[in-house]
Amino acid sequence: MIFTLTPNPALDITYAVPRLHVGESHRVSVTGTHAGGKGLNVAGVLACMSVDHVAIAPVGERQRAFFTEDAAQRGIRLRLVESPVAMRRSVAIFSTDGQDTVLNEQGDVQPVEVWREMTEIVRTSCRPGDVLAVSGSLPPSTPDDLLVDLCRAGVDAGAELVVDGRGRWVTEVLRTVPALVKPNASEATTMTGIEDPTEAARRLVADGAWAAVISRGADGLVLVTAEGRVIEARPRTPGVGSATGAGDALTAAIACGLDGTVRDEIDWPEVLRVGVAWSAAAVRQTTAGVIDRLDVDALLDEVEITERD
Repeated sequence: MIFTLTPNPALDITYAVPRLHVGESHRVSVTGTHAGGKGLNVAGVLACMSVDHVAIAPVGERQRAFFTEDAAQRGIRLRLVESPVAMRRSVAIFSTDGQDTVLNEQGDVQPVEVWREMTEIVRTSCRPGDVLAVSGSLPPSTPDDLLVDLCRAGVDAGAELVVDGRGRWVTEVLRTVPALVKPNASEATTMTGIEDPTEAARRLVADGAWAAVISRGADGLVLVTAEGRVIEARPRTPGVGSATGAGDALTAAIACGLDGTVRDEIDWPEVLRVGVAWSAAAVRQTTAGVIDRLDVDALLDEVEITERD
């Protein structure tokens, strides 16, 4: 079973415009309003691929009905935690020239009681062989120890931990429990101070990650494991479309590759092949958290895998 946790959910709104001109008015087409935040986007991708999952998120009473209905329509298995915090919004502006602009509200800090309930859900729900994927941003001023306690609860219950985030809390988690981390190249540089993705991945492993996967956009991704394996995967032909949600599709693919599998038996080349294909499929969509199985099938053979020293 895969559990996704979204610390900072949002109402995701997608606008389409022919071209975005800063400082000017635009007529927009609303291409979708969804229950969002990175963990929910991961769950949406899993639902598209018929993978069993549970998405955990704190949602207030005003948005509960919308989140529940949207999740039901998309096939997302949702576990909501009642929160008094107003929902933030995330607006993605997709232009036909291929340029994406995303405006993310920061959100408000969740009360400690909400974190305790989410932690208890993780503690009582996760089992050995499960995967817990913690994805996305944190509201400002969220204490790091709340995330550390939640991640520790999942690991203590036997789940494999996947972290897709950035900031001091990720560093604190790695000091406490083993995790696979999945930043993009710019996030990895921010976290390590190293520009080269492979060297940044090595630093994250040195800092406590048992594996680090760094996404490099159209250049694919690189994996470094604690055993010293370095594997690169890239599409033979770069995709054209919206990059919004591609990283969440990669997280979903990695979670699938780890689910029910012990570390020594992970087929990393296949996990990364699927990860690149799912990411490339997400690029073809204008809404995060969505991929098409037909796109995935067509893209799987278009991935190059290279293992090096």
